[in-house]
Amino acid sequence: MRQPDPVKREKILNAAIGLFVKNGYNDTTTLAISQRINMSSSRMYTYFEDKEHLLVEVVRRMKDEHTALSTELASMSAGLDDERFIELFYETQATIYHRVRFIMGCILTPGIAVLFTDVDFDFSEVFLPYLKGWPDDLAGHTARALASIAAGYFLIGNADEAKASSFSVLQGARALMADGVG
Repeated sequence: MRQPDPVKREKILNAAIGLFVKNGYNDTTTLAISQRINMSSSRMYTYFEDKEHLLVEVVRRMKDEHTALSTELASMSAGLDDERFIELFYETQATIYHRVRFIMGCILTPGIAVLFTDVDFDFSEVFLPYLKGWPDDLAGHTARALASIAAGYFLIGNADEAKASSFSVLQGARALMADGVG
């Protein structure tokens, strides 16, 4: 039996990403995906069992992109002040904003959410390297607060409010640390 071509698999994933983000998951058909890349629907099923499996792979791909950007941000964050770090975080994340917003929408959609039980999409991991050297409890709570704000940004889309709130959280946590709390 012939092995599936990784280049064609990649084309399917890229077409699905574009159509899912543009039209939404429910309004995208496997026929539309296959037509976009000039492939028969039946051939596409040799790569992905069904649309749900394709969606899970798309989300994993986006998660990997998010992780790569987060790793890059973590390596650049040493020595930055809070305001510049927050600005850099939202600039970096903006490159995948629509994709992450799509993922968040899928994860919150009844019936689809169950597909993502094994996909961990935790924004707090992005912030922990920046908080290195902080007391563990304070770093953990601060990272989770910043992650909640980031998740809200991806759902609602107001970057200015998210940046201001994130900066306030960092300043408040630094004040607690200066007072010996944490």
